[in-house]
Amino acid sequence: MAGPFSLDGKVAIVTGSTRGIGLATARMLAEAGARVVVSSRKPDACEAVRAQFAAAGHEAIALPAHVGRPEECAALVAGAVRHYGRLDILVANAAANPVADPLETLAPEAWAKVIETNLAGPWHLARAALPEIAKAGGGAMVMLSSITAFVAAEGSAVYGISKAALDQMVRQLALEWGGRGVRINAVAPGTTRTDMIRTLTAQPGWLDAVIARTPLARIGEPEDVAAAILFLASAAARHVTGQVLVVDGGETIRR
Repeated sequence: MAGPFSLDGKVAIVTGSTRGIGLATARMLAEAGARVVVSSRKPDACEAVRAQFAAAGHEAIALPAHVGRPEECAALVAGAVRHYGRLDILVANAAANPVADPLETLAPEAWAKVIETNLAGPWHLARAALPEIAKAGGGAMVMLSSITAFVAAEGSAVYGISKAALDQMVRQLALEWGGRGVRINAVAPGTTRTDMIRTLTAQPGWLDAVIARTPLARIGEPEDVAAAILFLASAAARHVTGQVLVVDGGETIRR
């Protein structure tokens, strides 16, 4: 790939990159020329993706990490820099939504788990990675938000709250790091075909209702979101920071 979307010579960490949006993103960044650090909680899954990338001619390493643990976030960044000598891009994709309970009945431990992964995780990653990105001459961090950050939805109570807070963290980090050449943005997917919505799509009529209210009359595919992440990670978005890019086929404009 040539032009402003090329990532030749760049090093990118993608968390949660063994399936769904994370996997599609890691693959797209690799196809654009980046050397990719594949990461998720499961070592075997990380190694399987790394092997797939290697077979396709892409340079990648596997570094498992639990993003809810600050010491593992630091080790992930340190391992990437130790192997490649630099870090240019961080995609904070890993997230959790283990419960669909309303706030009234939500267990405190479920609240803590979601906040730990979805909000504290990207913060820990940013603290470890942004100094390295600045040291490399500047680059980008892209976080995964959600349309539930600004549209209330059944089954997404604490998840949506965590993503709304994440959006503000994007703006704050963009302010703090812009002077050091680091851009921080987020992508907010709408309904996207991933494991996270598997139980919902099994409900009769649920998917039809989503499609009916979406102007493009389809739900998103992981590659649709990955393309937006590639844009924000590349030089094509060199004057974009502190923003949340919605990728939802127009789903939210009718709510």
